[in-house]
Amino acid sequence: MLSLVIPVYNAQGIIQNSYNTLSRYLDTAGYEYEIIFEDDASIDSSKAVLEAISRDNPRVRAFSHYPNQGLGYTLRQLFRRASGDIIICLDIDLPFGITCLGSLLKEAEGADVVLASRYLSTESKIPFLRKISSKLYYFFCKALFNITVRDIGSGLVVFKRRALESLRLNARGFDIHIELFVQLENKGLRVKEITLPYNYNGYSTFSILRHGPAIVVNTLKLWLRQLR
Repeated sequence: MLSLVIPVYNAQGIIQNSYNTLSRYLDTAGYEYEIIFEDDASIDSSKAVLEAISRDNPRVRAFSHYPNQGLGYTLRQLFRRASGDIIICLDIDLPFGITCLGSLLKEAEGADVVLASRYLSTESKIPFLRKISSKLYYFFCKALFNITVRDIGSGLVVFKRRALESLRLNARGFDIHIELFVQLENKGLRVKEITLPYNYNGYSTFSILRHGPAIVVNTLKLWLRQLR
């Protein structure tokens, strides 16, 4: 079974369309699946939209917590709730679409983790400042951990359950991404990065100015813990 886990924050305007796209594709493809949403104390009507969807479809579960805890906390909650053999982490705005899922699952037959990479594709549409900041962060992480994954913050990652259960994740913010891939690499698990076109549609919960400094500090703390 597939568990699709989706963190949500202030996304009331796109939740329904994204859900419709997901459920239509999964039903048509004949997958056995569950969709799990977790709302991180949104200040809009995201929670109400998710609750309405979950009432209409027994395959959907919607959770929320308060106060706002950050992406890392939200993802850890989602991973804990998932019951599938394959756990798929998606961004709510589906910037890679969903029709690529079949090919990612095929790639996962020979890997523990498969991620869609926006930065390896020449077709991706990414704002210049976001592209530059991500590239700088990649080189920063490369210097600290010799990380091989290019798109550390990918919005579409497929995990084998046993790989995810072998990790001990603690991050509460956006640094959950680097913590995850560092642990995967330390354990010698097989990670594949697949080039896929990415379409930035204007929705984002990440702010370079608001979240960037904390990510750098927490990444350095992760490196110091590694040294010990």
